[in-house]
Amino acid sequence: MEELYRIMVSDERLEDCRYVVEPDLQDLIRATIASGFSAEEVLIAISELVAEDFAAVVKVPNVH
Repeated sequence: MEELYRIMVSDERLEDCRYVVEPDLQDLIRATIASGFSAEEVLIAISELVAEDFAAVVKVPNVH
């Protein structure tokens, strides 16, 4: 049985949040690349971590 989750987020709030998060994210990406990882490795690692956190927030079982 599949369950569909609907998440409602205001476009304005999302834009505001991105504005706050983006500088730190860019700093993290640059620092991690500077420590020897490729851009692809960094972005995949960040994506996996975000997916895990997102699953925990919406209480979806982790598929990893």
